[in-house]
Amino acid sequence: MKVYRVGRQGNLRSITLFHAMARLGYEGLIVTSPEETYVSVGYFDRTQDIVDLERCRELGLPVIRREVGGGAVLLDPDQVFYQIVMRRDSERLPFRIEEAYRRFSGPVIEVYRRLGIEAEYRPINDIVVRRNQRKITGQGAADIERSFVFVGGILLRFNVDLMAKIFKVPEEKFRDKIHKTLEENITWVERETGRKPSYEEVENLLVEEFSKVLDLEGEAEVPEEAVKLADQLKHLFTSDDFLLEDTGRKHRTIKIREGVHVRNGIHKARGGLIKAEVLIKEGLIEDVRIRGDFTLYPKDSLDTLERSLIGTPFERERILERIRKFLQREEVDFPGVTEEDLLKAIYGE
Repeated sequence: MKVYRVGRQGNLRSITLFHAMARLGYEGLIVTSPEETYVSVGYFDRTQDIVDLERCRELGLPVIRREVGGGAVLLDPDQVFYQIVMRRDSERLPFRIEEAYRRFSGPVIEVYRRLGIEAEYRPINDIVVRRNQRKITGQGAADIERSFVFVGGILLRFNVDLMAKIFKVPEEKFRDKIHKTLEENITWVERETGRKPSYEEVENLLVEEFSKVLDLEGEAEVPEEAVKLADQLKHLFTSDDFLLEDTGRKHRTIKIREGVHVRNGIHKARGGLIKAEVLIKEGLIEDVRIRGDFTLYPKDSLDTLERSLIGTPFERERILERIRKFLQREEVDFPGVTEEDLLKAIYGE
């Protein structure tokens, strides 16, 4: 395998290049960083439910859909990406996907240690700071044609304010909650150490550490055919057809880190439109907001429902049990809205 130190890349090549290399069958470790700031959504995300596309256009942020899973992420020049491309029939490739995550997370954890941060792997695809469990790296893996790819990034600095702005939320009041949740659960090198290392320093550390688990055989220039294909893929991956394509799964959940998610739900009941924003932490509902154009009497009883859901496991039957207790109260009048309507907005179907 070769090392490809491609440096800062524009034209969204910091994400399209590894796709091109995988399609063409090149193996290697790619280290790169974007020249621009942009939004990347996971292959199984329902883009229009996760990302506020109109807001991104207003902010001048390109949106691209990658062929790797995981959640929507904000990518910018203060991140250094590592991208491993291997043939799927390679004997060096771990058989199980979680084994691959554990193996390839090791060098990244060591890089953070050398930067002054004690980090650890959190299944299935996060690396977190040990002392506070904040996510400092998100990773992804996928098969692309006959290749396997494993990708992630070292966060030198992170723009939480901008990240909070790009998410799609039915109610703007809930955006403050997302911002607070991001602040509490995401971190970066400068925040942890008070120092922002250079791209070159991090690049060298990544190559050194990955050389301990990969058979790296010197450095190489990226083939011209890969650059051309990457630029072609950019047009595909940013097209409306690809961004909004139904991939068979409809992830509507915003992943903050492993164990912390924000879910936006919307359901049209006979009695009106129901919108729900749910913050889930370690499998429990930590916060919930329910809004819509329905009729409810007394109107302040909605607060009772929201409070009763806090601490409830995010499981269909447990949520349904809470909803039933709420609706069975004689003084609650919720015309045209059934327990299944509320469940679909809160939990989804």
